[in-house]
Amino acid sequence: MKYRDLRYFCLALAFALCVAFVGCSGGSGNKLAEISGIWKCGNDGTTIEINLAGEQNFLKIGEKTVEATVKSVQDDVISLDVKTDNGQTEKWTLRQVWDDNGSSFSLAFRHNGTNDNLTLIKKL
Repeated sequence: MKYRDLRYFCLALAFALCVAFVGCSGGSGNKLAEISGIWKCGNDGTTIEINLAGEQNFLKIGEKTVEATVKSVQDDVISLDVKTDNGQTEKWTLRQVWDDNGSSFSLAFRHNGTNDNLTLIKKL
């Protein structure tokens, strides 16, 4: 009888771990979809299209499009490797900055040694 109880316990534990793993693994994809959209730069009004949830990841800044590779998604920070015109790879970050009640966010965009604040115009 003890062997049977142990077997049920192990099955229940394995099921719980699977559910926890599946629940935690979907976070980064959702985060990338949350920030994919058309944004306006607060510094100079430039329009920035961010598409990190599609087949091809890119940022379109004004008329210039750059290819982006998502390196990590941790909490509210997304780290990117971006290929520049000269073939170099630069590290850029996007950080979600939530409002006081947590219902909406803007983006802090760090690239080329500059910091920009982005506000959402339209979701993709």
